Amino acid sequence: MTPYYQDDYVTIYHGDCLEWLESWQLGIGLVLTDPPYGINYDSRHNSSWHQRGSKWMRKDRWRRPVNFPGIIGDDKPFDPSPWLPFGRCGFFGGNYCADNLPPSRCWVVWDKNCDKTPSKQADCEMVWTNFGKPARVYRHLWRGIIREGEENISREPKQHPHQKPLALLRFLIEYSETTGLVLDPFAGSGSTLIAAKQLNRPSIGIEIDERYCEIAASRLTQEALPLQAS
Repeated sequence: MTPYYQDDYVTIYHGDCLEWLESWQLGIGLVLTDPPYGINYDSRHNSSWHQRGSKWMRKDRWRRPVNFPGIIGDDKPFDPSPWLPFGRCGFFGGNYCADNLPPSRCWVVWDKNCDKTPSKQADCEMVWTNFGKPARVYRHLWRGIIREGEENISREPKQHPHQKPLALLRFLIEYSETTGLVLDPFAGSGSTLIAAKQLNRPSIGIEIDERYCEIAASRLTQEALPLQAS
């Protein structure tokens, strides 16, 4: 298996994560991922795509509405069972597959509305975890183009229709109280991998869509050195 991208902290593979499942059973401390939910989500966010040689690149057009491409695998329900034997896990969209997950007291509710006027989108997202800790609410504003943190629209346009805040991902990694490799089998634009790198955690990402492999590699190339402990 040849890495699509690799640095001192991160390795990205391009392919179907289920085909490589047995390769990752050992040495994984945490599985943290935002898988396809099986809802055939129709994005209306900003994106266009072009191909440069063998690479797929994203190109903004003045940040005006152009659809993201569809998410591969979003046409069927997510099955979490292959990943549960890895140990500590966190799945975004756990409410979509809760009937296939063990009961857990440690749900993390991401409040992304933060007391703003409700929109047509959900006020929160639910992350199923088996961390064995108290349930938590994490507040981080994320309403369309109105976003807090490193991904503020003035600094970095959204790279994926389901992109998550780096601050939230860092919180989840730290809240898991794990060590070792972080695995994201549905890596998308690489946010989990960036968050792990910022926390000095090695990580592996697998992504089936080469367009997002290229975006993740580009983001990681531009990423600063890991955060230093104070």
